[in-house]
Amino acid sequence: MFDQALNDIRVLYEGGISRTGWGGCIRKDDVVLWANENDLSIDQTFDGIGVALACAYANGSLEWDFCDSAANDLFGVLMEFYTDSERHVEEPKLFWKYYLAFDHSETVEPSQADETARAGIGEFLSELPVTM
Repeated sequence: MFDQALNDIRVLYEGGISRTGWGGCIRKDDVVLWANENDLSIDQTFDGIGVALACAYANGSLEWDFCDSAANDLFGVLMEFYTDSERHVEEPKLFWKYYLAFDHSETVEPSQADETARAGIGEFLSELPVTM
């Protein structure tokens, strides 16, 4: 469901331009596009992207640097949504677990960052409902 979103993030991080016309990092317009494409709310979209990124990291198809950058960029976008008086966004609980695994991994020795994030992501994924 979020393959296109992951592809869009790859394009951005490889120096390309997003389908919404931005370059460099994930923007609010990107999240709105992904929400509309999947007929989901903004918080459901954040949760879905968090799970998709976590799964790709756990299976080795995405690296720590990529996932940490995505976590930080998405955090910034989420804060933009929270301060947007025209749009109410619920708490994306699954996204927060993804984000916090990488945030925590930034607090350890750099040589331990990947191992720390993998442990946090492994715990996060093991707690997901079977239907996800």
